[in-house]
Amino acid sequence: MSKPIKWVAAGDNHGDKADPEALAALRAFIQDFKPDVRIHLGDCFDLRSLRRGVGAADAESAESLKADIEAGIEMLLWFRPSVYLWGNHEHRLDHAVSTSGSALIRDYCSDLKDAINREARKAGAKTIMPYHAEKGVYRLGPVAFVHGYSHGINAVHDQGKHYADRGGGLVCGHIHRLEQVNLQKHEGGAAYSAGCLCLKDEMGYASHRLATSRWGSGFAAGWVDGDNWKAWLVHRVGNRWIWQTDLKVWKA
Repeated sequence: MSKPIKWVAAGDNHGDKADPEALAALRAFIQDFKPDVRIHLGDCFDLRSLRRGVGAADAESAESLKADIEAGIEMLLWFRPSVYLWGNHEHRLDHAVSTSGSALIRDYCSDLKDAINREARKAGAKTIMPYHAEKGVYRLGPVAFVHGYSHGINAVHDQGKHYADRGGGLVCGHIHRLEQVNLQKHEGGAAYSAGCLCLKDEMGYASHRLATSRWGSGFAAGWVDGDNWKAWLVHRVGNRWIWQTDLKVWKA
């Protein structure tokens, strides 16, 4: 049997809206687990002043991006992702570049995109993927990783059926909830939503949504060994974080 490849997948820290406790838990878990592959699932930055439809009357439009960018880059530098999947919040830069009527904004967002990718590569990212439903999919053996391209109560199941290989798995971010779904498909499979690393109370746009009550602080981890794989969710239980990092493989 070959040596299993250990991985951790985390995201949705949203720059300066990150939860310090969740980041500390992730750092401690990495020290214990010592993953071979680290995957950032996207939305490392919030970029709220670039939100589509934001207007002069919105408080977000007047917010500086400085603290947001600094916090996101700091997270990349210590997390040291092998893979960085852009999320829909990073995609706000691409949208501004392609649609803004201001050359100043287009140039700023283009330069900021280059700077973020440069810092990610400096942190160790060998693979950087765009927020794109076809091109933004990373595969580690039979497990696929995406930021997330579906919403609603069936989002994890629908994306699992779409992206997971037969008998394989999917790990996504984006919807901020902790969830596992066993897929109803030939040869089975499973899909996981990895939770988030941000402060729920700081995400003002979601304060009026019932679905926000399902958000959970956490991330995903697992191993791949050829066609075999295992994934699990690491999350807060009450006011504590609980995990297991010993990897035991038994064969009769």
